[in-house]
Amino acid sequence: MAFSVEDLARTALVRILPRSRYRLAAATDSRFASFAANSARIAYRQQGATPAFLLFSGPGQDPRAAATAAAAWAEANWRPNAIQRRVNPGVVVVQVAPAGELTTPGLLAATAVPAAIWTVDSETGRVDTSGQPPGSPSGAEVRRAGAALAQGLPAPSLGELDHAEREIMQMRTRAMPQGVGGLVGIVLILFALRYGFGVLTSVFSLASVLQSPQALSSRPAGQLVLYGELVADLLILIGIVIGLGVLFNIGNLAARLPGFSSAASRTRKMTWLGYAAVMVVLAVALNFVLPGAAQSAALNGAQDPFAHGTVTATDDGSEAFMTVGGGLTVDLSSWPSSEWAGVTFKTSNPSILNLDQTPSAGAAPVAVFAAQQVGTARVDAASSDGRYTFELRVNVVVGG
Repeated sequence: MAFSVEDLARTALVRILPRSRYRLAAATDSRFASFAANSARIAYRQQGATPAFLLFSGPGQDPRAAATAAAAWAEANWRPNAIQRRVNPGVVVVQVAPAGELTTPGLLAATAVPAAIWTVDSETGRVDTSGQPPGSPSGAEVRRAGAALAQGLPAPSLGELDHAEREIMQMRTRAMPQGVGGLVGIVLILFALRYGFGVLTSVFSLASVLQSPQALSSRPAGQLVLYGELVADLLILIGIVIGLGVLFNIGNLAARLPGFSSAASRTRKMTWLGYAAVMVVLAVALNFVLPGAAQSAALNGAQDPFAHGTVTATDDGSEAFMTVGGGLTVDLSSWPSSEWAGVTFKTSNPSILNLDQTPSAGAAPVAVFAAQQVGTARVDAASSDGRYTFELRVNVVVGG
């Protein structure tokens, strides 16, 4: 079924206007007189770094002349200024006509700014959107419109097109109050500074655990906590990017995301409140819940705290739990007797775990440590030639 350029323009523009923030211009608008005669519909976007024209040209009109004149107007009028330092305009002319009257689609040469012609066969709905000047709308919307009209679907009414344009005007009133928007921006920036590198930290921590065979076998709960921290960091990072994108309307995100782009003020407020609640929950989980779970996992995954116990060389690289006032015997007599002489013992924090007894000369390398106060310390031992080493993490807790 054949359709007109007006049908195609309405069908495409009713979706393009609110999504790409174009506005309609009347054919009698004196500003655009140089190309109005060759245009059935004129849409334009003049704000931002990529202002653009979207023109619709029908049978008997010259799309190349329209594109050339619009490009000259754009080059002369859309210039950099104190607010917009860089401006890169573009022009798209959509020609709608029978196949025999269509011009060659694609970018035009020697125009003042980049310009392209897209063609639509008014009898079959076939669309060619070759060439993408700056600020071009989605070619998929033009193809969708052509396919819908070719199937016999009716074009939107003028009332629907007017409603689509009013949505653009309403978008100007949907923004937050300046003070509120500034406060949200500051909070998001603080979140970015606080959690921006959290993902990298979680990845490195997880990699360190996964590289340890003992950690894989003895601390599965701790691994789950690390995975949880990584997921929470990723979600916070994604939330920060989305929040900043909506707040500053990057890539027209404020007009495209459900909830944030709603025409109802209540819906937008509820969406922002929900967003804030999710971010707070993630921050609380990352700062309080997951660290508590990690400590609990460490306590539950280790042996029960003891008042007096013994560890041997086979416990190298593991950890032990002791109660305050208890004693820990480190027996390394399984090392070769040729290495016994000169074995040294030490503790990383004597105020928590004190070295009470060292081996006598010529005796087996056995030392005793005393738990002084709550905390964590490390026991280290090494042979004189450094061929044999021992390390143990000791967690001192209050006795039950």
